[in-house]
Formats: sequence, C-alpha cells, structure tokens
Amino acid sequence: MQIADESAIIVWDEPSRTEHFIRRATFRTAADDFGFLVPTPAVPALGEVDDAVFVALEDLVKPKVILRPRFDGFEPSGICFLTLGSRSMDDARLEASVRVLASQRVAGYDAVVLEADDAPALAKWLEEHRYAPRPDLTEWLAPYVKARWKITAFRMAPRGAGAPAGAGRVDASAVRMTFATDRPFFPYREPADQRTTVHAALPAGERDRSLHVFFLGPSRVGGAIGGGAPWPGETRWADAVDPGRLAALPLPVAVPAGAWLTAFRDTSSPRPGTDDLFFSPSADEGPVMPPPVVIDDPYRVPILLDVLVFLGLGGWAVYSLRNRLRAR
Repeated sequence: MQIADESAIIVWDEPSRTEHFIRRATFRTAADDFGFLVPTPAVPALGEVDDAVFVALEDLVKPKVILRPRFDGFEPSGICFLTLGSRSMDDARLEASVRVLASQRVAGYDAVVLEADDAPALAKWLEEHRYAPRPDLTEWLAPYVKARWKITAFRMAPRGAGAPAGAGRVDASAVRMTFATDRPFFPYREPADQRTTVHAALPAGERDRSLHVFFLGPSRVGGAIGGGAPWPGETRWADAVDPGRLAALPLPVAVPAGAWLTAFRDTSSPRPGTDDLFFSPSADEGPVMPPPVVIDDPYRVPILLDVLVFLGLGGWAVYSLRNRLRAR
C-alpha cells in the first residue's frame, strides 16, 4: 500500500492553542479492507468535511492567467496506513494497558481513539484487530506512547465484492480532527519500512507521491521536521487572504479575519518521514505568488466579403478610367 496523493488543511487558532487538521488522501492498494493511524497530542474531535474546500483553496492559490492579445491576420466573416482483515474492532479482547477513549463512524470510516502505556501492548491490540503486525510499526508507536499522545485508528469500510479486482486507487473522504497542541504540526513520521521496503517494491511508475498543505493562521509559516531538520516542501503561495474570499471558503471551522494562507507542496519520494512536521512563523514575512501564466490570445480583424468585393470593383473601375484618359 502507498499514498499516491495527499492534501491537508491546517487551521491554527493561536489564542486557544487549537489545531483543526483536515486531511484527504488517495491510496494505491488492491486490498478490500484497510486503514491508517494518526497521532495527536490530545484526544481529537472528529468530523466529516466536504471535499469542495480543497477545490476552493486550489483555486485561490493558482497562478493568475494573463491573456496577451496577438494579431493573427484578417478573416472573412458572415499517515501511516496499514492492511486490515475483516474482523470487527469490537470482537477482540482489550489489553489492560490500552484504552479506547472514543469511537465513532465518520466519513465512511470506523474511527477509534486509543491511549496506551506500552508500545508493544498497543501493537498487540492493533494486531488483535487485524492490523498487520511488524517491528517497524511498534517502533513507530513508541515515541507517541512515551509522550502520552493519542492514536486514532481509521478503518475504511470494506469495498466488498462490487469493487473491481485489483483496483489500484482508492479516494478516501476528507476528515477533520480538532485537538489541543502547543505547536501546529502535520503527522509526517512514518514507519521505516514505508520509506524502504514498501517504496522499493512499487513499480517505477508508481513511486511518485505528492503532498499539499494549506496552512491558515495569523502569519506566514515555515515547516521543519522534528527539532529543525530541513523539510523538502516548497512554499508555493503565501499572503493574507481577502476577508470576502476567506468567508466564502466552505470550511467547517471559523478562521479569524486577517488570516494568512501559506500553501506548500512536497513531492519527495520516499518521504524523509523520520519525525513529524512542525510549523512556526516564517523568518520571511513577505508574500509569495507564483509567476503568472501568459497565454497568447490570437485575434483576427473581420472584414465583410461584400466590402472586399466593393473595394475590388472600385479599384478596377478607377484603373480602367485612368487607362481611357491616357488613351485620349
């Protein structure tokens, strides 16, 4: 399994230290039943989000199109994701050191928020609920368990017998996670085998991967991995958003007037996901705009055919008259 395309919106409410994290993804998989895990510093509130908000943000940050008139003559005119089995999340024995803090059905997922005292115990709980066990998963869980973070396990409803055999792409619905945090972040860290074994097993034509992050907050921001390691994401757009356009965005959460939007694009594959991605105010406070797209707009000047005929006959008449006068 692999994430082919991923987009996220982060709305950062600085006074309340609250992050609204909205994510959607397209997976490459032939599995009928799968899911993914998302770590957060606190118990998240979950909600479904209309994909139209991503379309609206892409429209906002796209380059301006400039039509350049050009004369062209005349013309006649008339998160870490894991394979699951078919077992229900409610029919396995719960380990004493793993606690289910919340569970709900949202946006086509069965979502369970987990808290654990021990990474191997949490890995065992996931195995009992048919997540694929492996040492790299336990290693991935360990720092989150140590920091007392919560793990939300999302499981997509099985596609069933009606799904095409070996269907390669699955578009997952957008989900909102709202939680308290000291620093806004994107869950960028992945198990080591996702960067090595899984990536190497993919055909060369399927290794491309893209991540788009839209960050709405009080200022332009930059991203860094973990304690400050460089992130390969590039800033493609940054500016304060016009209040009218901001109010028109179909966001399920409030965004303060005067908010800045910073849009990033990360096409690294494999992703350097050794830690999570954290955002902070950028040292460069200026706006970023993509260069405009200039398109030649050819035009022709229309000339009526009867006018051409009239001018031609008139010219012939003048020429004939001159010849007669010269003959005299």
